[in-house]
Amino acid sequence: MRTLNFPRIQTEIKETFNIGLPIIVSQLGIVAMGVADTIQVGMIEGSGTVAVAAAGVVNSLVFTVGIIGIIALGVIAPMISKAEAEETAGVVGNLYRTALRVALILAVVTMVISLGLIGALDLFRQDPEVTVWAKPYGVMMAISMVPLFLFIAIRQLSDGLGKTHLAMTITLSALLLNILLNWLLINGIWIFPKWQLFGTGVATLISRIAMMLGLWVLVRRDAGCAIYLRQKGTEIGALSRKVLTIGLPAGMQGFFEIAVFAAAVVIIGWYSKSDQAAHMIAISMCSVTYMMVTGIAAAGGIRVGHFWGLKDKPGILLSGKVALGMAGGFMLLCGLLFLACNRWLVGLYTLDPVVTPVAIGLLIIGAFFQISDGLQATALGVLRGIADVNIPTVITLFAYWGIGLPIGYYLGTFCGLRANGVWIGLTAGLTASAVLLCFRFYRIARKMNM
Repeated sequence: MRTLNFPRIQTEIKETFNIGLPIIVSQLGIVAMGVADTIQVGMIEGSGTVAVAAAGVVNSLVFTVGIIGIIALGVIAPMISKAEAEETAGVVGNLYRTALRVALILAVVTMVISLGLIGALDLFRQDPEVTVWAKPYGVMMAISMVPLFLFIAIRQLSDGLGKTHLAMTITLSALLLNILLNWLLINGIWIFPKWQLFGTGVATLISRIAMMLGLWVLVRRDAGCAIYLRQKGTEIGALSRKVLTIGLPAGMQGFFEIAVFAAAVVIIGWYSKSDQAAHMIAISMCSVTYMMVTGIAAAGGIRVGHFWGLKDKPGILLSGKVALGMAGGFMLLCGLLFLACNRWLVGLYTLDPVVTPVAIGLLIIGAFFQISDGLQATALGVLRGIADVNIPTVITLFAYWGIGLPIGYYLGTFCGLRANGVWIGLTAGLTASAVLLCFRFYRIARKMNM
């Protein structure tokens, strides 16, 4: 009978927490920019509901395309952690330069596709007023993906080396800058133009450029990171192909999930713009918890990659279990918060008497899928830590598009549940994904040959 090694478990919890907390704060800072945008444009006098709906459509489309590259780049941090554990310093430097190259390629592709989708918004059958507001804002959001991707690429080096506080510092600073620029450019304060929703897009672009440049400066000044910047790059082409081979399937995992939520925005928009605004308010809060738990997932992937480099099979299993346990516990608390404080939370966004009750109902449903969302996100993270991406991609495709969306569409459209029905379907998809992915990690980790 196996006995629990409590000192090692405590050590692993501490290490995961120390790595994960700055990532969580950084992730929270990034998503808080979107939350701040939603809150601030929701206060536009006479047009708040339309602005929120327009921002929701744009962000859903752009983020749906961008998530592929964002997650694809995220596989590099565990690779860097593994290379450092193996004491192959040259590989660490090459992986960093590979991250920059791949990020630039993916950013340009993402921007071009996003601009095409923004230009074709009329085909999505949204409210005409929403479409008019969305297009100029969407152009700015598409362009801002370039500095965001480069920021994420630089972050792979600092996160992979355990220096997660660097990106956290920059992200929090950029959040404050974004809120200030929103206030100035939405309302036309002092010498600044009154650009309303378009001003929010400009503020996001400027803030993301500041994030990219700020982290680049910090990494160059940090002695532990700078040593890898002085090495000459070799085999970048081969490493780029390897990163894309692992990263693109991983990116598709995120795409399948985010695309389901983007499809939900479009479907709910067929019901009414009030339902759509309620969906965006509720999903904005669920996005906060999701982005926070991806910090635990990233930390778990880094720790799994570290033990893989050490050829420590028990360490791989332990780090995965700890990450999953931490994620489940955290999301349980988030779900309880949504149940207890849903009216107050929705009130932060809107006081519209039509939108408010719908948003409250959706947030209650969201409370019940928190644990599933956290477990499936973290399971994907630890599986990436051992470079297992292909089968998990198939699992996410099946769970979200074979289970979640069909159930949601049927309940919402044919059973008259509208937005509530769509969210019930999403809950079913996330739960199926969580069960299958957790089973996949335990099965693979136990069979690994060290």
